[in-house]
Amino acid sequence: MKLSLFFLALTFNFIAFNQKVASVDFDDVKQRIYDSTSAYFYAHLYDRIVSGDTSINDKDYWYLYYGNVFQENYHPYGISTKKKEFNNFYTKIDQDSSKVAETILLGEQVLIENAVDIEVYLKMFLLLVSQNEIEQAKIYAKHYYGFLNVILSSGDGKAASSAFVVISVDDEYRVVGNLGLKVVEQSLINDCDLLTFSKKNQSRKSRIKQLYFNVRMPLLHYSSSYKNADLPEKE
Repeated sequence: MKLSLFFLALTFNFIAFNQKVASVDFDDVKQRIYDSTSAYFYAHLYDRIVSGDTSINDKDYWYLYYGNVFQENYHPYGISTKKKEFNNFYTKIDQDSSKVAETILLGEQVLIENAVDIEVYLKMFLLLVSQNEIEQAKIYAKHYYGFLNVILSSGDGKAASSAFVVISVDDEYRVVGNLGLKVVEQSLINDCDLLTFSKKNQSRKSRIKQLYFNVRMPLLHYSSSYKNADLPEKE
C-alpha cells in the first residue's frame, strides 16, 4: 500500500496542480491566510484558537483547517515527538490516573504545535470531563466539532466528485468514528480514499455503505517530501 501510494503521489508532479480540490478553493485559502489585513490571517487565527478563544466561527475553522497545508508544521503522514509522548501517556491513564494532569499539559503543548489536530481535541475533551473540568472541556468540544463540521461541509462523500476534503488521512477516521461507522475496506482511487463500512449496528433505511474522502493535499505533500529527500548517490 505504501509503495503504491508513493508512485501515485509521484504522478502529481507531472500534472498541472489545480488549486481547486472538490469544493475547496485552496487559492482563496492561501490568499486570505497570508493577507495580514484579512480576518482570516493565519497567525491571528492560530493565536486565537491556542489561547482558547470561544468566539471562533465556522469560517474561522475553515481557514484554520485548510490553511494548515501551507504551514511548516504540516506533516500529514508523520507524528511529532510531543504527540507520541502524549499518546503514550493517554493509553496508560486507565492504569495510572495520577498522570491525567500531566497528560492534559502534554495535550496543550501538542495543540500549540498543531492547532488543527482533531484527535487531540477529542482526547483533551475526554480527559477534562474525567476531571470534572466541564467548562474547559466545552472549549475543546467546540473546536473538535468545529473542525469536523468543516470536513462535513466540504462535500457529501457520496462520490469522488463530492468527496469530503481532508488534509490528513487520520481525519477520515475522526469523521467515521463520529458517525459510529466501522471500516471494513479501504481503497485508493486516484486522489480519493474510498472507505466501505460494516452493516453491523446500522439500520437498513439509513445505512451508509461507502464514503469518499479526497486526500489530494496529503498526497501532494507526500510526493514533495520524496522529491526533496536526500537520496544516496549512485555508486
